[in-house]
Amino acid sequence: MKLRRQLLLVSLVALALPWAGCQYLRQVDAALAQGQLQALEATAAAIAARLASAPELIAPDPARHARPPGSQLYLNPLSHPPVVDGYGDDWRPWELTPRELLNEQHMPQARITLGQYADQIYLLLTVSDETPAYRDPRTNLLAGGDTVELFTNGRHYLLPVAIRGPVEAFWYNPREGNYQRELRLRGRWTTSPKGYQLELSLPYTLTRDSLSIQILDRTSSNGSPPVHSASTLPADGLPGHLVALLPKLQAELDHFARPDLRLAVVDSEGFLLASNDQSQVAIEEQSTPRPWLRSWIYRKLLAREELPKLPQNELPLSSGIGRDTAEQWFGGPLQSRIGAVSVPVITRADEVVERPLLGRVLVLQSAEAMQSMTDSAAHRLWLISCAAAATALLFLLGYASWLSWRIRKLHRAARNAVDSSGKLRGNFPLSSARDELGALNRAFASLLGELDQYHQYLRTLASKLSHELRTPLAVVRSSLDNLSTGKLDEDSRRYAERALDGSARLSGILNSLSAASNLEASIHQAERERFDLADLLEVMVQCYGDAHPRHQFSLKKPNGELRCEGAPELLAQLLDKLVDNACSFAPKHSEIQLAVYNEKDGYLISVSNDGPLLPNGYAHKLFDSLVSVRKEGDNAGHLGLGLHIAKLIADFHRARLEARNRTDNSGVEFNLKLPTR
Repeated sequence: MKLRRQLLLVSLVALALPWAGCQYLRQVDAALAQGQLQALEATAAAIAARLASAPELIAPDPARHARPPGSQLYLNPLSHPPVVDGYGDDWRPWELTPRELLNEQHMPQARITLGQYADQIYLLLTVSDETPAYRDPRTNLLAGGDTVELFTNGRHYLLPVAIRGPVEAFWYNPREGNYQRELRLRGRWTTSPKGYQLELSLPYTLTRDSLSIQILDRTSSNGSPPVHSASTLPADGLPGHLVALLPKLQAELDHFARPDLRLAVVDSEGFLLASNDQSQVAIEEQSTPRPWLRSWIYRKLLAREELPKLPQNELPLSSGIGRDTAEQWFGGPLQSRIGAVSVPVITRADEVVERPLLGRVLVLQSAEAMQSMTDSAAHRLWLISCAAAATALLFLLGYASWLSWRIRKLHRAARNAVDSSGKLRGNFPLSSARDELGALNRAFASLLGELDQYHQYLRTLASKLSHELRTPLAVVRSSLDNLSTGKLDEDSRRYAERALDGSARLSGILNSLSAASNLEASIHQAERERFDLADLLEVMVQCYGDAHPRHQFSLKKPNGELRCEGAPELLAQLLDKLVDNACSFAPKHSEIQLAVYNEKDGYLISVSNDGPLLPNGYAHKLFDSLVSVRKEGDNAGHLGLGLHIAKLIADFHRARLEARNRTDNSGVEFNLKLPTR
């Protein structure tokens, strides 16, 4: 894997920044939510303490708290009087929660809803009865069939069920000793899909603050005992009290009201006694719609738990909690959150007997402000994290590209520091950077400088040895010449002649080394000129035929002139070295082929001969100095300088000299790719 990709993968660690930020936001969101609930609890506790110090505000009738649970009926405040027609259509917009009445088998038998407007009480009763028994006038019984009974403080009313029509209410007058009509109770009977329905109105003063209802279900209209009954009348026969809003408590509650709070006070059974209803509108209005995608992303980032839905027609945490403080988050409209706190109101009047529970204070507040702040923080975190991650990615990508470029530059410089012949070019760039790559670059340059000095020493070693060995070699040759002129026996003369032959060979080697050194220096001083390459090759082939009679020579070239620019005497010397090498390896009377071809931007000159193939790995080493592939015992006079000189001449002409085996493995061919300029 390349360095740029490695650094790019490492830079992905920057993606941990948004994750860490989301974890932090979750902790902050949880802390803010807990802080908001604590603030709501403090508000509710302050209101509860005020009501506990003035219990008459929440319990103006102390006797009501002594009544059995479930005996009280609640009067919902009505905005306008409903039309008493028996159908109950006017009740539906108010969405009031009805009170469910169970029979002796704990099965639902009826639902009742009570409301108050001014000094009038309105009642809507829906009874489930598969076998309704209506009043039969022929029996002369007031309540021979199904009957609805109302109990007030001092009176007992009978309402015989009729199939449809006005309500007839009767009450027993002990003074007269008979039942009399109560005309102040006005209502209508209607049938319903599962039974019958009653809509009724009566003056509040008629109840004397107490009201209970009982439903008797008979199967016939002959006055038989009821098969089912449902009632709110306690076992002591005294009707329960009516519960309604308390104006004084409402006035006291208004002192604690704030625009963003909904305050409510309920009694021990959960009936609403006072409420700041306008705050509920504020809670819903604060839940303004937000883009769904943004809300979905924030919910995923903050990972909020699923909350229970806020009840629509009742107050949360209003009953079933006991004497403990309760707090909970609810899910409101449009994915909003609403915090609810319920604090009990316990009187401080008695330290001996268990303090009675007067009611509860409920405080509700939307978390819209906190949620907007958290969402805004999440939005800013998202943008900042994305910008930081993108910046980190771009910076690391740029740094990786710059670092990769420096490494590639160093790689190219190291690869081009030595030419194909193994000679140092001496143009290795130096870096001034103070990091590890700069130190590596300078180490390479220092190493190549030392190698270049050693290479220069090796190149001048031949001339130095030639110069230093000529004087002792001359002394040896003169001594051997003087010795050979004297009288020697046969063995001594043989040894002397052998020593003279060896000194002659050594002198030839030194002359070749000197010639090679001088030629390398003279090549760079040669002058270029334009000449006909075809004419030069024709002349050279004729000369080779005369100089090497044991071999045959052929020339293949295109027709016409082959204009070229260079040093013709050096190219002739290059061809001499190649032909001399070919004659050394080619069998006697074999053909040595010379050819020239037109190529793009130059010519290709080929010298090919039959004979042994090149050893593996020697295709480039052939052109090095003092390298030969001849067999041992066949290196007399051959120092491996011929092809090295040919390579120097090719480099002077910016040409490329290559050696390879023939495709049919019948011999070797040398190719010179010569540019025209």
